Amino acid sequence: MSKSDKKKIVAIMKKIAMLSYFATCDGPKPVIRPVSPIVENDLSIWITTFSNSKKVKQIRKNPNICLAFVEYPNGNKSAIVFGKAKIINDYKQKIRIWNIAPFNLKEYFSDGPNSKDYCLLRIISDRIEWREGWEKTRTYKPR
Repeated sequence: MSKSDKKKIVAIMKKIAMLSYFATCDGPKPVIRPVSPIVENDLSIWITTFSNSKKVKQIRKNPNICLAFVEYPNGNKSAIVFGKAKIINDYKQKIRIWNIAPFNLKEYFSDGPNSKDYCLLRIISDRIEWREGWEKTRTYKPR
């Protein structure tokens, strides 16, 4: 994959991040919910959530996930991430993500990154299927 394609994927994800959908597994059934992932330029993807949320409980049992970024309203641009979610407890990483979040996490976690309710998920992608328009979908596989 070229660096320009990677930049295009990041741009799509960042633009659409506030309208993303995250699928986890609850036993044999998928569960989908809206999320607001934090996307970094190197394609690192993070989701902040509550420690006692259903998604965290589901990830503990089965880490397989799908994360969909689809441009509203027509779906012209999209990036669908297939992979696993990992619960991150590293305090330095939790502070770093807290500081780069494009939204105010203090609204949800009043004690800041020290909150026992603050949970950080790292999305580890196996592949990303993406498109810039209605042309053929391309696939990116991380090394």
